[in-house]
Amino acid sequence: MKISKVLSVGIILFASGTVLFSNVGCQTDDFLGTPVKKYPPDVATAWINMQRKLFVGTEGILPHVAGRTYAYMGLTMYESIVPGMEDYRSIAPQLNGDLTFPVVRHAKKYHWPASANAALAFMLKNLLPHTTPELLKSVDSLEADFYGKFQTDADAEILQRSADFGKQIAMSIFEWSKTDGGHEAYKNPFSDTFVPPIGPGQWESTGEFPFDEPVYPYWGDNRTFIPGLADATQPPPPPTYSEEPGSDFYNAVNEIYTMSLSLSQEDSLTAKFWAYELLSPDEVTVHDDVSHAANFVTQMIALKDLSLQEAAVLYCKHAIAMNDAGISSVKAKFHYNLVRPITYIRNVLGHTEWKPVVATPPFPEYPSAHAVISRASAAILENEFGQDFEFTDHSFDNTYGPRHFDSFEAYAKEAAFSRLLAGIHYRFAMDEGLKQGIEVAARVNKLKFKK
Repeated sequence: MKISKVLSVGIILFASGTVLFSNVGCQTDDFLGTPVKKYPPDVATAWINMQRKLFVGTEGILPHVAGRTYAYMGLTMYESIVPGMEDYRSIAPQLNGDLTFPVVRHAKKYHWPASANAALAFMLKNLLPHTTPELLKSVDSLEADFYGKFQTDADAEILQRSADFGKQIAMSIFEWSKTDGGHEAYKNPFSDTFVPPIGPGQWESTGEFPFDEPVYPYWGDNRTFIPGLADATQPPPPPTYSEEPGSDFYNAVNEIYTMSLSLSQEDSLTAKFWAYELLSPDEVTVHDDVSHAANFVTQMIALKDLSLQEAAVLYCKHAIAMNDAGISSVKAKFHYNLVRPITYIRNVLGHTEWKPVVATPPFPEYPSAHAVISRASAAILENEFGQDFEFTDHSFDNTYGPRHFDSFEAYAKEAAFSRLLAGIHYRFAMDEGLKQGIEVAARVNKLKFKK
């Protein structure tokens, strides 16, 4: 894309004739409205909480779809308000693919929370249009409630202009989303063309889920937000498959079996905590690692009293990392197509009645997606709040009680190790997954949000 002309108000015209907003250099209360940094984060956190409710109450929302939805919500949140953020700019030119946006109207005031409100409502309804009528009503009600509150801040003309701009941003991003390989993925997680490899050490269905087919076998081919990220963050090969006692692979499986014979109650609870089992009815608004990670961000926003501007940047960066970590991990899983522990323990070790603590997911083993996604999440949060930041997770206080962590890395390592305790991942899948998550986050952290 070649820049043909730059206008003084900060609008960039591209040779293709499309227009992309490049943030105006100075905002005051008399130009484009009140700056975003002066608003509280309420509209941002409310919509991420609404997203979590739809993830639980809507059919077909596996973690793959949750991560993708979160990423487009995060990007929409940021881009719908960035014109009101001093010294910030659109990140569209840094992303993978041709994404362009409409422009703000010069010398007109905008109410930025109203822009985000309309944008996020549109995006959520269009990304998950198959949700229940009750949840669609909840989405509409949340949008209307915020709009009603905003009427005390700005007149109808400003609010309508702002909502129109936010919706236009969301429409542009949604059209772009259709070309990433995951559009309407909730309709069918299976593939008619995928034929899993057969042979020693190859993954096969464990029979622990209602279906035998592997889910989303081509998800690793989806477009990442960061160009080239999936290829650049692939882990090394796992240990060579072997059924020979004393071999590295045999020992890795035997560790799981031996550990399973003496798990403490706390070990089992840790495994179930990160598998989102046993939750009380009012806590079932998190049912996957992506939703849980997003809830960490929401808790950090409240704890640190962040502004709408700070919350939008953090959600956007974190959400992109979650999506791209998921794609990178699935790409590796179906490349190596490694057998799950339950299959080896039953067929090779001969313990035919052995069961893991939690059900084994219906796709190959290596690496641990929990490790990749959690460590990517932790690295984004480390970049924002520091490596030694202690915090307490209150996601499941009623069921498990508050869970304290000495650092974000500690949270990621516990999430990864839980899969070893659960009996569904080898230690090397956990270790390499953690490294992969760091590599993913390092590339996302290179995004330049400021001018």
